[in-house]
Amino acid sequence: MEEKHEIYYKVRLAILVAIVGLLIATIGWLAGVNGRVNSVAKQIDSEKTAISSLNTLVASLTAKVDDITLKASRLSNNIKVNLPTLSSTYISIQSMKYTTILKNAPLTVSSSAILDTISSTDIKSFKSILEGTGAYEITEYNGMYNLAYQDNFGTTYSIQIVSSPYPDRVMDLVKKLRSLGQPAFEINYANQSGLFIGVFPTYSQAKEYASSISSTSILSIVGTGPKNWLPRKIP
Repeated sequence: MEEKHEIYYKVRLAILVAIVGLLIATIGWLAGVNGRVNSVAKQIDSEKTAISSLNTLVASLTAKVDDITLKASRLSNNIKVNLPTLSSTYISIQSMKYTTILKNAPLTVSSSAILDTISSTDIKSFKSILEGTGAYEITEYNGMYNLAYQDNFGTTYSIQIVSSPYPDRVMDLVKKLRSLGQPAFEINYANQSGLFIGVFPTYSQAKEYASSISSTSILSIVGTGPKNWLPRKIP
């Protein structure tokens, strides 16, 4: 009987030891799982931080690209605005021929400009001025070249052919006269747009030129003759 009880206690002890061992193993396994979970959580947090930093970097780069694009667009617009003037001046200086310089002269003169006019029998003497300005008008008369250019002081006279409240119509006339080799240009004032032909240093020269140019071709285009033309100071 005592032998049976001893066997019974040994079995219970063995079972208890097994259970304790199983519990210890389970606790160890759970601790390992928890460690791995914590490690994964830390890795996820790290990746979130990296993603957040990457998003910040992308946003910064996007802002820089937008800024560069805007600056490039502005630069492109500036080039587009200035290119005709720079190009026309360059061509004129290279050829230094009256027909080419006249062809590339601006079609419009600002009403706020201050123009000075100089004269010379040698058109090449204007080279230094043409290199420094894109705003000019030129007229050839009796072997003399008159160059009007923007300056801080000076005087320029011209011949007003037409005055109209419609600048687009005036510009059409300017282009037609230019195609005939006439030194025509437009000045837009507050309420009127004027069509002018020629630039001169004095009133008397402007008046003389108005009397000498052929009015037939001009009359057919603008519809007015010398009697309606007005030599005057510009702009």
